[in-house]
Parts: sequence; C-alpha cells; structure tokens
Amino acid sequence: MKFSELRQVRKMTKFWVVAKQVYKKNVRSGSWIFLVLSPIIMGALIIGISVFMSKTMDDAKLGVVAPTPVISQSIKKNSDSLAVQRYTTTQKAQTALKKERVDGILIVTATKSGQLTAKLTTRVGGTPIDSSSVQAPLSQLNMQLAAQRLKLTGAQLQTLLHPVTIKTNSVAYRDGKKVNRKNTADAANRGIAVGITILMMIFMMVYGSMLAQEIATEKGSRIMEMLLSSVSATTQFFGKLAGVMMLLVTQIAIYGVSFVLAWSVIKKQKMIMGLLDQFDFSSLGSWAGVSIVAFFILGVLTYAVLAALMGSLVANQEQVQQAVMPLSMLGLLGYFGALIAQASDNILVRVGSYIPFLNVSIMPVRATMGYTSPIEVPIALAESLVFLLLFTYFAVRVYRANVLVYREGGLGKALRATVTMMRAQK
Repeated sequence: MKFSELRQVRKMTKFWVVAKQVYKKNVRSGSWIFLVLSPIIMGALIIGISVFMSKTMDDAKLGVVAPTPVISQSIKKNSDSLAVQRYTTTQKAQTALKKERVDGILIVTATKSGQLTAKLTTRVGGTPIDSSSVQAPLSQLNMQLAAQRLKLTGAQLQTLLHPVTIKTNSVAYRDGKKVNRKNTADAANRGIAVGITILMMIFMMVYGSMLAQEIATEKGSRIMEMLLSSVSATTQFFGKLAGVMMLLVTQIAIYGVSFVLAWSVIKKQKMIMGLLDQFDFSSLGSWAGVSIVAFFILGVLTYAVLAALMGSLVANQEQVQQAVMPLSMLGLLGYFGALIAQASDNILVRVGSYIPFLNVSIMPVRATMGYTSPIEVPIALAESLVFLLLFTYFAVRVYRANVLVYREGGLGKALRATVTMMRAQK
C-alpha cells in the first residue's frame, strides 16, 4: 500500500473514531433519550385514549315502534352506530326506556296519505343518538312508498333520486395567472406544510445546539489541545458533524419503526383513521415530496455547519447560548416565513425562498402548496447545495484557525479576528 493511501486510511479511521465518540456520548445522554421518547410517549397516549374511548363507548340502543318490521330493519341496516330493537307497542318501548334498557325510542306512524312521520325520544344520561342516523333511512322509505303509490318503476325512482355531479377544483393565482390545484390534496398539503415547518425548526435547533455544545465543551475544558495532537482539525470538524447526523438518522429510524409497530393498532381506531382519511397523501410521492426530503437534509446540514462554526468561536461553555443565538434567529425567520407561505405567495415569501438558511424552510412549503413553477424548486435545491459546499469550506477554515484560540469579547469580535488572521495567512 502506498504512503498516500495509508495516510488516507488513517484519516478515515480517525474520522470514524471521532464520529462514533460523538454518537455514543450523546445517544446515552438523558436529554437525547427524552427528545426521542417524548413524541413516542405522546403518540402512545393518543392511541391509548382512542382505544379506551372506542371500547367504553358502546353503540346506542334504539327502540323502534313501527307499522312494519321493514322500517326497523332498514334503520338497522343503514346505521353502524345503532343497536336497533323492535317493539310491538309504544307502551313496551316506553317501559324499556324507563328501565334504561334503551337509550332512546323512535315512534313511527303513517298518515292517511301514506307519508311516514316519526318522533324520537332520548334518555338523559344515555348514549347520544344522532337524529340524522334515522332520518336518512326513513326518508328513503318514504320515497319508496311514494313511488309505489305513483306506480313508478325502480329505474324511474333511481332517475329521480340521482344526485347532481359537481366537480370541485381550487385555484391559486401567481403573478396574476391562474394555477390549477387539486382540491382533494389541499388539506393534505396544508398539513404537510405545517409538519415541515415544525420538524425543520425542531431538528435544526436541537441538533445545531447539540453540535455547538459539543465543540464549546471541549474548548472550555482544554481537551482540544490533546485531541488535535493526534487528529487534525478538519477530521475533528467532519467527524463531529457525522456523529450528530448519525444521531438524527437514529431518531428518524426509531420513529419509523415505532410507526410500523403501532400501525396494527392505529388502523383499527375509527377516530384516528377518520382523521387520516381526510388527507390525500399521494402528494408525498410526487416531486414535491422528494423536494421536501432534499430540503430537509440540506437544511439540517447547513444549520449543523453553522453550529460548528459558531461553537468554534466561543471561548468557554458559558458562551454557548451566544453561539446558538444565530441559529435561533435564522430558524425563527424561516419558521415565520413558512407560516406566511401557507397563507399567500407574496413577494417577500418568494424572495425568502432563495435566501440561504431561510429557503430550506420556505421553499418546501411553497412547493407543497402549489405556488412554485416546475423550474423553481430545482433552482432552489441547486442553490442550497452550492451554498452548503461553499459555506462548509469557509466553516472548516474558521474552525481550523480558531479552534485553539480563546478570545473574550463576544462572537462578533472573535469572527472578525479570525477572518483577519485567515487573510494574513494567505
């Protein structure tokens, strides 16, 4: 093996040593474990409450008094939330209601003209009974009886009852031009946009702060001098960055496995599935879904590089809050920009979707909301990637120049002194 190849292997070995050290240190920490487990615990509580409610809420019991058994059978067939019991007399039904055997009674009578009329009486303290659940089958029976009196055939009745077909569509206006958008995907897009905004904010802030804390702690304890005697500053930089990214991947993987394990329970809960059925998640498989993942990765990496740069500028651990401040400010700007982008596509939102650090939060929301043209997202992705590469190159140079320098006086003064020193070294 050549000397250059051997040197490269040694660098990679040291790189993975640093990455594993950062990963193992943080993956066992109580703060990271709490960060990972708190959403899982919250989700488990929601699922548990849903399961408990579904088991404790029995179907409402309805006593029906009607001229023919067909009426009670029709109500039972068309309502999944009612346990229907037919009574031959009103007195028997009222006795069952008094003794709390049923939650309500429905008295159905027929007028001289053949029309059905009904009276629903419910018991206070019993399981609620929605009048609409019995109104629909009674109305259908009424129409059938009317059709029989008028001697209409089944085909003629279906023609009369055939509903008007309405095609729905929603539009967005961009630069005065109408842009068609699918109405079925609108709710899902808004939900996805909210999720993107929140996840971007959480992961950028948490893992950026973690990386800044990692570097500041080593500088403050003067361990860095010993580390750099065996591992270069560049290897340290990328090793720490890789270690933090491994933590992020681990957290996402845990959430994925947890969701797969919980799905067998989730799919049986009507309340949760009812909420999920309101969304059209097909948009996640589209170009917008791919761009969301790409912006998420680029965004987390960009903020992590910024955190490493700011962490190298502090003199001790007490200044970590100063190092995290730029991340917080930029993260909040991106967050509010993403919220505005959900409501409108004004000029400030469009400009912000191309500004580094802000575009990773704003552009995915614009894409999911259908405000972008086909070329805008690839341009923003390319811009984000180029910026990440250039910014990483600059951050590595600052890290190498400043990692063993302990200046007092704030981050601004430290950064200006570092840039001056870098220029002098050229």
